[in-house]
Amino acid sequence: MNHADFASGERSREGEQRAVVTGLGVVTSIGTDEVSFWRNLLRGETGVKPITVFDVEKHTNRMGCQIDDIPLSEYAPDALLKSGRATRILMPAIEQALRNAGLDKPVLSRCRVGLCVGTTMGDIDPLEDAIQGKRSEAFGGPHVITEQIGRLLGLSGPVWTFTNACAAGNFAIARAMDEIASGRADVMIACGADSLSWVAFTGFSSLRAMAPDRCRPFDVRRKGLILGEGAGVLVIESQAHAQARRIRPRAGLLGYGMSCDAHHITQPDPQGEGAVRAMRAALKMAAVPASAVDYVSLHGTGTQANDKMEAAALTAVFKETRLPAASSIKGHIGHTLGAASAIEAVMSVKCLEEGLAPPTLNLEQPDPACPVPVLMKEPAPGRYLIVLSNSYAFGGVNSSIVLSAVHPERPENLE
Repeated sequence: MNHADFASGERSREGEQRAVVTGLGVVTSIGTDEVSFWRNLLRGETGVKPITVFDVEKHTNRMGCQIDDIPLSEYAPDALLKSGRATRILMPAIEQALRNAGLDKPVLSRCRVGLCVGTTMGDIDPLEDAIQGKRSEAFGGPHVITEQIGRLLGLSGPVWTFTNACAAGNFAIARAMDEIASGRADVMIACGADSLSWVAFTGFSSLRAMAPDRCRPFDVRRKGLILGEGAGVLVIESQAHAQARRIRPRAGLLGYGMSCDAHHITQPDPQGEGAVRAMRAALKMAAVPASAVDYVSLHGTGTQANDKMEAAALTAVFKETRLPAASSIKGHIGHTLGAASAIEAVMSVKCLEEGLAPPTLNLEQPDPACPVPVLMKEPAPGRYLIVLSNSYAFGGVNSSIVLSAVHPERPENLE
């Protein structure tokens, strides 16, 4: 097996439509477009600030990664002003990704374009307003996001909503890959989106899972997560469809793996057995050995249990080879729940393209109980050709995806 098999077509099974990424969009607390997001990741910027979108006076922790200036939608600015916050965050990211992929409205109308959205809370703010006796013009709920955006874009392909909590973005990407492979869609818009909400903030606070000031993934002094908000978007299509449009892919999507260990309603399995199964399933589907992985995008929440579990799972998957470089970006943007793995997929594509991996912000004293080669302080240059991106959720839901660089040359054989 070699790194270039994705581009050469040697992996294809008869009738299979290989999925590629042709467009990216992102809106976060450290950057509301691809360029600013990537630049500020490498600079080590953080979006942590006092929360103002809802009342936190009764909470011990009052910090989060809030987006102060949500970009306005270009397609439907007036309609989106009456939507929930998550939809308002997601729509500009989708528009960025469509432009990036060369898909304007006339092109969209000629293609079977579908939409997969992963979210934890959905458009929760209209429901929170109702609880407080306030009237809202917006409708609430997870499914409202896909309904509104599908209608505004006039999509004719499959439309899905995934509520697999913090792994939902990866589930949306996996479903999009399946829709392309099956030929049910020409183009899929795969997204993750969540906004800061009083319900989620209060819930994590009651679990004592939040840090008071900053997220320190894999640091011995870590005290928990910091919540954030944002959206990540990948435009996914078959390589053949991209070639017919004369669009050069930005990355390949080689495989995914999902599992559920159901160890505990909130705590992960300490041995990470479900996470191991998800990673191995993703690598098997991608036909990529563990030794070929150059970088791992870690879930890395900064909680004691999750970091230890992920370290144990990585050690098991890579026990017969070297541990690859790895980092978590949750110190930069917080835990964006259903958006997290989609934003991390955007980051993974940039890592493949730029030959740089972002640092793990706030990691100063690595925990000996988490023996993984986590990147610290500075971006790490390298020849990143295969990336494994992990995301986990409450209830033991585990997800992994494998992405590949697009290179014209054929590198050395990996076996």
